[in-house]
Amino acid sequence: MIQVLRFLAITILISSTNVCYTFGQSVAEQIVGLSEHIIPLKGDIADFEISEYQKLGPSIADKQVIALGEATHGTREFFLYKAGLCRYLIEVLGMKTIIMESDFAGTQQINDFVVNGKGSAELSIWQMGFSGTTQEFIDFVNWVRAYNKNKSAIDKVVFYGCDMQYPSYAANTIKDYLVKRKMINPELSKGFETMNKFLPSLTKDDKVMIRKIVSSLASVDFADQDPNTRSLYRHDVRVLEQFVDYMDAQSSLFPAKQSDLRDKFMAENCKWIYDYNKKGKTVIWAHNEHIKKSKGSDGFIRMGISLAEVFKDDYYAICLDFYKGTMRSFDIKLKKNIPVELPPGKVGSSGEVFSRCNVPTFFLDFKTAETSMGVYKFLNAKIPSVFYGGHFDTGQPVHYVNNKLGDAYDAVVFFTQTTAASNIKKSE
Repeated sequence: MIQVLRFLAITILISSTNVCYTFGQSVAEQIVGLSEHIIPLKGDIADFEISEYQKLGPSIADKQVIALGEATHGTREFFLYKAGLCRYLIEVLGMKTIIMESDFAGTQQINDFVVNGKGSAELSIWQMGFSGTTQEFIDFVNWVRAYNKNKSAIDKVVFYGCDMQYPSYAANTIKDYLVKRKMINPELSKGFETMNKFLPSLTKDDKVMIRKIVSSLASVDFADQDPNTRSLYRHDVRVLEQFVDYMDAQSSLFPAKQSDLRDKFMAENCKWIYDYNKKGKTVIWAHNEHIKKSKGSDGFIRMGISLAEVFKDDYYAICLDFYKGTMRSFDIKLKKNIPVELPPGKVGSSGEVFSRCNVPTFFLDFKTAETSMGVYKFLNAKIPSVFYGGHFDTGQPVHYVNNKLGDAYDAVVFFTQTTAASNIKKSE
């Protein structure tokens, strides 16, 4: 027993020494270096002037694809900052395309609203297959609609989605096309209905039917449509093909395979949208994990790795990080979104280290900051960063992923304190 305790003590000492080497021994050097290069963002995020976003101008002006991440799907500051930066990119740098971490076909409805004024933001958002159903996002969508109102078609800002987890949106789009042309039959109709189910509830027979129906759609040429609309329909079919591969990759033994496929297909869809849209500078709005350019400790092959290979230096990934605060989380028992308190970042995590700079909100371009040796060491060490999705229960373990920040991202926008995003206001 004494030997076991001695072994544990030595193991803890070694681990502590490693932490001290990375964070303790050079911590002063790191903080001094970070403080020399961070660009403070002043005031409340809701009241940021355009000058606060212009501070990023030298880093992003010549980039074609700017990926905006988020450490959670439920943080007010992340939504407001991303919306504000998008407004700056639209008004000053001529950005016209926003690609969301949302369903490809489902997002076409909110695009129809911002481009043509059809429907409303509040109704369209529920078709997106999107975790960001917040008032902050609704306000941004309405701003885009107002911006587009008197613009020519070529100058209008458009929304797309890059995700493919929910086949019902693409299936219903294609079904509507076939029904109007009397090209539907009972088997196709049943297959499309099956695609309205969520993946976990699909039976073996359901999956057989979905494979068969999706395979048959390859013969539909959409010949009566103009070239752009035909391409859009064909990509709806491609999204269903992606879903079939994603469905077949489901495995409790190898969960990474399905996750990697999702990111692979999201990257494929982003590239397709960029080429199809031909509007140049593009924003990708997604989670930090999806936009990163290198593998982390979880081993997943993320969308950003593929996009960085395609766009090279034209791809610029900005992670949004924080130290402590609240987020909007879906409560399974209450069946509604509520604000929950998040634990402060653990010692040595990116959020905790950034908080030591004592600047409430700042931007840091990694390439510029790496000229400081202390910062270079920090950005090239494996640093844990917090990873929340759209749900967190107080008291549950916090998930961290270790990344070399300098390899994974090009920059960070950091918030010391955050608050929960708002639920969509009810119409009066």
